Amino acid sequence: MKIVIAIFTTLALSAVGVAAETDWVEVAPDVSVRLISSDTLTDEGLVWMGLEIDMPADTKTYWRVPGETGLPLIIDTEGSRDIGGVEIAWPYPKREVAGGYLDHAFYGHVVFPLAVAIEGDSPLLVADITLGVCSDVCVPANASIEIAPALEAPDGPNDFRIRQALATVPLPHDGDGILGAARFDVNTEAIIVDLLEPGFDHTSMIADIAGSSLVFGEPEIVEPSRLSFPLLGRVGPEALRDAKARFTFNGDDGPFEIIRPLAGTESASR
Repeated sequence: MKIVIAIFTTLALSAVGVAAETDWVEVAPDVSVRLISSDTLTDEGLVWMGLEIDMPADTKTYWRVPGETGLPLIIDTEGSRDIGGVEIAWPYPKREVAGGYLDHAFYGHVVFPLAVAIEGDSPLLVADITLGVCSDVCVPANASIEIAPALEAPDGPNDFRIRQALATVPLPHDGDGILGAARFDVNTEAIIVDLLEPGFDHTSMIADIAGSSLVFGEPEIVEPSRLSFPLLGRVGPEALRDAKARFTFNGDDGPFEIIRPLAGTESASR
């Protein structure tokens, strides 16, 4: 049965944090969010912060590519001061199929690390957050939260918690010896990638297109040396021209991400 999406948004009062963490803001029943900060400026001019979400164990939110029924996490930072940009460092998600639909999700308590670029002496992050929250029904929820990192006083406990979350973020991997060239097969409407290590455990691998919300299914071995990720939905070949495919997986040494350019839209039989 397809998940029913309840069309309402939780309008939360703005929360302002002047320390290394804000107050919790309830965005749905039993679901609250807040911002935390390491209050530590790196040599690259970044402060690592985190969007912390507290949910019941059976409630979920979604990855950068939510899936077929999920709702994306969006953080709008317009109105911030002395902030050059914010990038979400996405932890490795749980891939699940329910009611015939595939999603990428996080359950219970989760911290999304945020790389915040600092461009002044008095930074203020204004985060308008929209996310999907699902239990029996799925609802879009939002909150407006502000935090001003105190750069002269690093916060050790929150820095440790953010680093714990960063340990679940896939590291870049050159893919040498694992994956070869990738292309989109217009006949089967799937990403095809050469598998260079026949014994490699590919079952945890998720394929997506950088900058796109296109959803691809679970990997299948179509030949001894090729993996196929079927596109769930339809798209014109021009939408994949000059695209980069990301292959995210969880191995014995933790999660990794391999990037391969799509060599073109062609038949896998060529």
